Amino acid sequence: MNIISRLCNSAKMRMLYIKYRLFPLNKNKIVISNYYGRGLGDNAKYIVEELLRRKSDIKIIWLVKNEDEKDTLPYNVESCIWNSSKSVYHLMTSKVWIDNCRKFFIMLKRKNQLYIQTWHGGGAQKRCELDAIDKLDSNYKRMAKRDAKNTDLMISESKFMTNLYHHSFWYDGPVYECGYPRYDILLKNNEDISSKVYNYFNIERNKELVLYAPTFRSGHSFKAYDIDFERLRKNLKKRFGKEYVILVHLHPNVANVEGGIEYDGLNVINSTFYPDTQELIAVSSLLIGDYSSINYDFSLKRLPVFRYVSDLEEYRNDRDLYFSFDEYPYPYAQNNDELETLILNFDNDLYLEMLNLFFKKIGAKRNPYSSGEVVDLIIDFLNCENKKKFFANNKDKFIY
Repeated sequence: MNIISRLCNSAKMRMLYIKYRLFPLNKNKIVISNYYGRGLGDNAKYIVEELLRRKSDIKIIWLVKNEDEKDTLPYNVESCIWNSSKSVYHLMTSKVWIDNCRKFFIMLKRKNQLYIQTWHGGGAQKRCELDAIDKLDSNYKRMAKRDAKNTDLMISESKFMTNLYHHSFWYDGPVYECGYPRYDILLKNNEDISSKVYNYFNIERNKELVLYAPTFRSGHSFKAYDIDFERLRKNLKKRFGKEYVILVHLHPNVANVEGGIEYDGLNVINSTFYPDTQELIAVSSLLIGDYSSINYDFSLKRLPVFRYVSDLEEYRNDRDLYFSFDEYPYPYAQNNDELETLILNFDNDLYLEMLNLFFKKIGAKRNPYSSGEVVDLIIDFLNCENKKKFFANNKDKFIY
């Protein structure tokens, strides 16, 4: 799109914002955006599931980029194309907005609309926003400041994230430190989810699952993914006394790259295209990760997390992390020999001790009911006379 087209589109959207601001608010409507138009996922998925579980009469609009994303939604959630004229109508006439990324909006929301920002990262991993300002372009910084001004409430999963919002997100409003809704599934009994995953991949129920979830490398290289899976399975059986199936869950950036990993469909299975990573985390007994925040998500279950990092020296002094690589509580290996030693000598008590110290350090919130608590707030707001009264009634729940 050339600059003239962009300017014309911007002017058109601005006129729509002005027009639809004159329409009455629908007091039972909420609009959700997930990663700029992705389908069902992240924190909003679990908020919506809780709303539907309560059989509320709330009208839920989910903004999607295309028909494929639309197909991920429950039948009673209405889809709308992200950044379309109709999406502007829904945004300007809904009572609540929910998002996990910055919004690219020109206009501010209306007086009695509530914008809840759940964000998408956690676990004190990569530096972001003001803490990575040298990597942000001027357009993003301008958008982030406008979005922060628009935001009414942020959802936090730890004291660390709460402080980060207030110091690095251009945000000075209230924070609800209730935990991330997407973590709920990791902290509950998930027999139904377990059956779903085992049946999906046709795995025998007497076998345990190992989730191997490496992040992508520059140039889409598979060089660092050199785990000997058969050796890994033998060592896990020797240490833990169980048979294991390995689910390989690659980053979306390399999901379609050929020639990387050999799958046998029986003991080493490609799970990259499974629609909900949180469900795979929930039912797996052990994680092999590397540098991503999935390590933290998985460790909330207090189950073993190993990091396989054959290219560690390239990352050890990475200043993009909030803590040094060695400060995170997850044991690591740089080759298959070290991984074998790590597994065979794994001390679960020591691991849990280190994990607890890290959770304490960042003030982690392990709350299996955060979805319900966020939904309670949403329903309370929808039933409230105005936003000022809502915040006055709930001031003791929030951190300012």
